[in-house]
Amino acid sequence: MPYNLLLLPLIGGFLFVHLTHFFRFGAQRLDGYRLLFQSAIAGICLASIARIVDLMIGLTPVGAAAARLWFWFSPFNYSGVSALALLMGPAFALLVNLRIDKKRAKDIEIRRHGNSLIRLLHRAEKDKLLLSITLDSRKWYVGWVAESPNLDPQEFYFRLLPFISGYRDKDTLETFRLVFYQDVLRETDLEPEQFYITLPLKDVKMAGLFNDDVYNEYFAEPEDDADPLVPSIDAEPSAARQKQR
Repeated sequence: MPYNLLLLPLIGGFLFVHLTHFFRFGAQRLDGYRLLFQSAIAGICLASIARIVDLMIGLTPVGAAAARLWFWFSPFNYSGVSALALLMGPAFALLVNLRIDKKRAKDIEIRRHGNSLIRLLHRAEKDKLLLSITLDSRKWYVGWVAESPNLDPQEFYFRLLPFISGYRDKDTLETFRLVFYQDVLRETDLEPEQFYITLPLKDVKMAGLFNDDVYNEYFAEPEDDADPLVPSIDAEPSAARQKQR
């Protein structure tokens, strides 16, 4: 096969890696050289399969006629194999995506290669679990993960739908609740997207799953120490809460 015809299988391999959900999430972790090497391997496999298909078609009655027609269109040896390898890239990607969709592919890749924070954010988003987040500034959020990052090194943020927000004491790191969102989130004329907040991954100093009942019973700030304007989570809506919101 002429060397210039190897470009088409390489492009086919790149399209296969890029369009297949299962491989695309993993490819986000790769630098340019490793991605090129992975695309080359996929291209070699596609070219091999294309060559086998070409030989099988040549054994059929219509094979000779098809070969003459193609040679009239592209009078280069093995150009048909090269073109077929290019077309197989997107076609095979579609077949794999039917088996492993985007959500499942992301779940597999994060479980295999994600760090602890990425895995926690992904699990909270997938299972709709409340998450407690403490930032560098001691700002404290409890909420649902609206959008977790994948393994792309360029993704520096994630989105949270807050349930509670507050702060941690600078000496004891005890949590204090200031703003409560559960009542406004029940309003049917308000979209939850209006309350999404975007947080930087690099500023997260502490994160963990949050259980509202356990927190209120064992870890909530004592009533005497709490701000009198701050109601408990289970309290009825008050003028003070509306004023804070």
